[in-house]
This record gives sequence, C-alpha cells and structure tokens, in this order.
Amino acid sequence: MQPRRTIVGIVGMVALTALMSCAYFNTLYNAQKKYDDAQRAENRQNQQQQNQVILNDEGMAVGRRTNYVQAAPVNVSVYEDVIEKCKHMIARYPDSRHVDDAMLLIGKSLFALSRYDEAVAALDSMLTRYPKTNLRQDAEFLKGKSLAKAEHYEDAADELTHFVDSYRKNHNRPEAFYLLCTSLMQLGLSDNAVAQLQRLEKDHGRSDWRYRAETDMASILIDKKQYKESLAVYERLSSSRIPKKMRYDVWMGMGRSQVELGEYRDALVTLDKLRNTQNDPTRQSELLLLRARAFAGADSTDRAINVYKSVVTRFPRTANGAEASYRLGVIYEAMDSLQTAQKCYQEVPRTFSGSDFAEDAIKRAGDIGRVLRLQQTAGDNSPEAIILRTFSMGELQLLQFNNTDKAIANYKKIVDDYPDSEFAPKAAYALGYIYGVVLRDSVKAHEWYNVLRTRYGDSQQAELAYAFYKGATPPPPLVDLMKAAEKKPQNGTTHAPAPADSAHHPVAAPDTTHARVLPDSLRKPVPQPPDTSAADTTSHGN
Repeated sequence: MQPRRTIVGIVGMVALTALMSCAYFNTLYNAQKKYDDAQRAENRQNQQQQNQVILNDEGMAVGRRTNYVQAAPVNVSVYEDVIEKCKHMIARYPDSRHVDDAMLLIGKSLFALSRYDEAVAALDSMLTRYPKTNLRQDAEFLKGKSLAKAEHYEDAADELTHFVDSYRKNHNRPEAFYLLCTSLMQLGLSDNAVAQLQRLEKDHGRSDWRYRAETDMASILIDKKQYKESLAVYERLSSSRIPKKMRYDVWMGMGRSQVELGEYRDALVTLDKLRNTQNDPTRQSELLLLRARAFAGADSTDRAINVYKSVVTRFPRTANGAEASYRLGVIYEAMDSLQTAQKCYQEVPRTFSGSDFAEDAIKRAGDIGRVLRLQQTAGDNSPEAIILRTFSMGELQLLQFNNTDKAIANYKKIVDDYPDSEFAPKAAYALGYIYGVVLRDSVKAHEWYNVLRTRYGDSQQAELAYAFYKGATPPPPLVDLMKAAEKKPQNGTTHAPAPADSAHHPVAAPDTTHARVLPDSLRKPVPQPPDTSAADTTSHGN
C-alpha cells in the first residue's frame, strides 16, 4: 500500500504544481492581453476617420472631406490594472521564470501612463535582478526612451548611445537613434546630433525615424530661436522625397521658420502646399494661425484679420482660439482701434485661461484702458492737464507698447510747446535714451544730449546724461536711475534759459530719473527705456 500512496502523492504534487503554474501564467497572460488590447485601441483611435470642413485662405468653409482625428486620452484604469496584476503575480510567485516578463510589462504600462521616472525605476530593478534576462535589450531601449520623455537628456543620451552601439540588429535601433539625436539637440550638442543622424541615415536610410529625427531636430532649433539653422534643415528635407505622413511637419516647420525670419511671402508659398493635406482640428487651427501671421507680415492685413476671426469662431475655448484673439488685438492696436483691440485682449483669458498669451493680454487691455482714460480728459485744455496727458501718453507708448514713434512724438511736443515745464528735461532725456539705447542712433542721441546740456544744464537729467555719454556702457540699469532720481538738488532745480538758436533744437533730451522697475511680463528683448514720470499716471484722467 505504501508504494501506491507514494505514487498518488507524486501525481497530486505534479497536478498542484501544474495548477499553480497555470494560475501565475494565466495572471500574466491576462495582464499582457489587457495591455495589448489597450495599445491596439489607441492605435485604432489614431486612425479613426471623420468628416472635416475644408477651409479657404480666409478660413471660410468651402466643402468637406474625410480626415484624421487626434487619439483619445489613455485608458488609465486598464494600465493600472495591468500593473496590479503583474505585482500580484510577482508577489505570489517570486521564483517564476516569468517574473522578468511581468516586470517589463510594469515598465511598459508606467510608460503608457506617462509616469516616466517610475518606469525607469521599474526597469532598473528588473535589470539588477535579472542581469542575464533575454529581455535585456527591450528593457534598455524602454529605459532610454523613458529618460528622453522625462527630459533627462544627458542620462538618455548615455543610455541610447550604449544601445545603438551594442545592438545593431535590434528592430528598435532606428527609434533609438531618433531619440538620441533629439536628446543631443536639447543639450545643445548639435554637432554630436548631426553625427548620430548620419549614422541613422547610413544604417537605416529607409526608416521613417530618419525623417522624424530631422524634423524634430529642426523643431528644437526653432524653440532655441535658431531660425536660419532650422530653415536649412527643412529646405534639405523639402528637396527630398518626404513620406506623405511627414509633409505636414516639414512644411509647417519650414513656414514657421520663414515667418520668424520675416520671409512672409515665401512662408505663404510653403504653407500653400498644405491646403489639400489631411489635418486634424488642432493642426488645422495651427495652419490657419501661421497663414494669418504670414498675411499680416506681408501687409495683407484684411486677410489676416479674416483668418484670425475664423480661428476664433471655429475653434472656441482652445489655446489656438485664444492666440487668434490676442493677435487680432495686436493688429487693431497698431491700427489705433484701441477699443476693438481691448475687447480682443479681454477675450483671451475668457477663451482659454491657460493660454500663454493670457497674462500679456490682460496687461495690454489694462494699458489701453489707461490710454482711453487719458483721451477722455482731452476736454481739460489747461496747460498743466495737456502736459501731464502728453507725457503720460509718451510713457505708455514707450514702456507698455514699445512704440517709439508715438513716444517720440509725445515727448517732442512737451519740449517744443512747453520748454519751461518741469517735464521738459525729463522728456528731453527720454528722447536721448530712445535714440541712443533703443534705436541705436548715436548721432541723434548726442544731439539730444547737447540740447539737454544747453537748455537744462543744471537739471538732474543733464547730470545723468553727462555720466552716460562719458562712458557709462552699458547704460545705467533702471534701479540705478531710480536711486539717482531720489537725490534732489538742495537749492531746487532751475532751468537754464534757452539759447538764442533754440529754434534749431526742436526737441529736448530724455529723462529717466523717476524710472520704475517693470514687471517681467513687460520686459522685451530690446533695451528697456526708463520711465520718467514723477507720479503714477493711472490716477489721472478719471
């Protein structure tokens, strides 16, 4: 009887082992199936078709066509369930030969959830625990990809360089080269990126990743404001046989570079190639925005306005709709249609509060409100009111709107018409500052310095001008000007009488003594001219 019991026991153990093996294998199998189903669903959504409206140059509907739409958001619950199933399997069956499969699947699911740092940690754990796993190449590639997505470009470049050097026959190698090229570009190592791109072209010349690498490298150059360099890359691509699915990226990038370089008519020719391409709604609005910018730059203002209005109407409550409202405001502001411009600016945060243009739009709307209030005080024609109004308007145009022409006109009016006003030396100094610092016209700036020296020689502004033109380079920062402004002459400020030839000096030199520090939202690439107002003009004109 004993042998029979032993045989029965052995059979039972084998059966139990088989059941346990089936249990953990089924858990892993179900997790893998869920992951694969989620991936396929996302791919199907990327290819889903729907009818889209065809727009003409002005953004008006002229027909319909079948087009592609953007993929729906990731199914978070599915990937989280996959992770939980894999963790459960690993905890219950830690000695299974499929634990490395489960750990890799966790890394893939974390990547799909955009939890890139967690994916890197999971993959590091897998590679440490199973250094000889046959899944090592997949894990190393996904780790490099996760590092690039997490913007850890230096670590990504190291990982991906090792991958492309070590696994020449791996099917992920072209994509690894693409990620390596773009990571090196983000690090500013353009020569290294080009060298890796040449390897990609040599080893995988027919791969779509080659074209994606070039287009994304050019896009990074645009982000870094290296427009000439990016245009050279796009022109090279445009002269080659671009895969159909890459044409939008190439021609849009090329058009954007041309717009930024002021080559507006060339940009319109480039963007014209995209009129019959299939675009999802986001791309459609991006294309219209860029065409409108090109129209505006090419002095086709009416066409630009029509296209911007179309974007606002057709794509409400979107970032691109908000940008269109902002750019409409800029156009109307330049046309002196201030009330219309103000309304456009006010629409930006209402349309899309998270817009990159929202903060500046709010500021511009407020500045226009100040101008409108100043204009409403035009009924008070006393000299004091006119001087204050004119000086305040010059200050607004200079500091808030960066409109030097209008600022110069207002400052000159004070010097010409009210030479004995306390604001005259300030306006004169402001004029010298505009010509010398902003417009880089040293001759005119020196003329204004001489006017200031001869007419207002004992003023604080003359002292500042003297220091500046005697070698204070770069020009004094606004903070120093404010400190200087606090030092008032003990005997008061008096103005020297105008010389006999004052008729030949129509303007006086600029003053920045009461300059105030501007908020970051107002800082521009050009040197900031000083604000010379003695008082806050927002309180005037009500």
